[in-house]
Amino acid sequence: MTFQCSTGLPLCAAATIVLFVTATAFAAKTDIVILNNGYRFTGEVKRLSRGQLKLSTDDAGTIYIEWDKITAVTTALQYEVVTTSDARYIGVLAPAPNAQLQVVAGNGTAIVLPFVDVVSLVPIREGFLDRIDGTLDVGGSYTKSSGIGQTTVEVDAAYRRPLYKAYTSFVSNLTWESGSETFTQFTLQSGYMRFRGNGWMVNPFVFVARNGDLGLSLATAAALTAGRYVARSTRRETLVAFGGAVGRERLTDGRTIDDLDAVANVTTAFYRHDYPKSAVDLSLLVFPELNRPGRVRANLDAKVSRELFKDFITSITAYDTFDSEPQVAGVSRDDVGVSFTIGWTF
Repeated sequence: MTFQCSTGLPLCAAATIVLFVTATAFAAKTDIVILNNGYRFTGEVKRLSRGQLKLSTDDAGTIYIEWDKITAVTTALQYEVVTTSDARYIGVLAPAPNAQLQVVAGNGTAIVLPFVDVVSLVPIREGFLDRIDGTLDVGGSYTKSSGIGQTTVEVDAAYRRPLYKAYTSFVSNLTWESGSETFTQFTLQSGYMRFRGNGWMVNPFVFVARNGDLGLSLATAAALTAGRYVARSTRRETLVAFGGAVGRERLTDGRTIDDLDAVANVTTAFYRHDYPKSAVDLSLLVFPELNRPGRVRANLDAKVSRELFKDFITSITAYDTFDSEPQVAGVSRDDVGVSFTIGWTF
């Protein structure tokens, strides 16, 4: 189809843009997803993560479909497909015999994969905001008799590309008492995860913490770890990594000390998609000190989440921050806490 524009360059350019955007919008909603029971959805496949396919439709908005309930997927655009063995393929998606998934590359070659082997789908041309996903959790409590209140804020966000992931995790507990000083404790971990073949990855990250109960005004560390996904499926995943770190601690008694640490990091997650959707996330980060043999610092976090309704969850989070040899006299060796929060997923 061709057309001519005789009303001036600005108007012609605007008309061209409108036609392009309109055509793109309509073209983007032509992906087809067919369920095991024969139900058929048309929309735009956004991604597959944690065993759920995110599909944007015109009539029903954004919906989430359990991956093991899907028998065929057809897309117009290319996707990066990741399997349980961390093999990666790029191409458009099409049905294959025996209810399998076919990935057709740009040169016409195709690979056929069982649905159960596929753990991730990411559009190659996805927009910046569409690549960000995470949760924001907020909770609080107040006891009138003691005048003590507490506020908890948790943020987890990740930006995903085919070969890497940038992420940030922040947890803050603010405690106040009438007529007394307000106490703030927090941990922040932010890093970059580069994916290698066969489940391997490299992960440089920074870790920042404050905990007056352990004698820490501020602790910072720069770490580099390498590890591997030892288990990965649509129902669970486990990552184990080891490395080293350098850091500095500013103590509550005014002193500053430097750290040289080994690092061990284990994260695991289990998720269930039948109503009510729920997930269990566990994380253990350990810093055995090399310049002070015998001292070990660790952060253990456990979170159980359950869906309230679309995009909103309720969670119970427990943490234990441990220091085998606190560097300030008279402080605790570990700090344990539990919080109840309401969260929003994005």
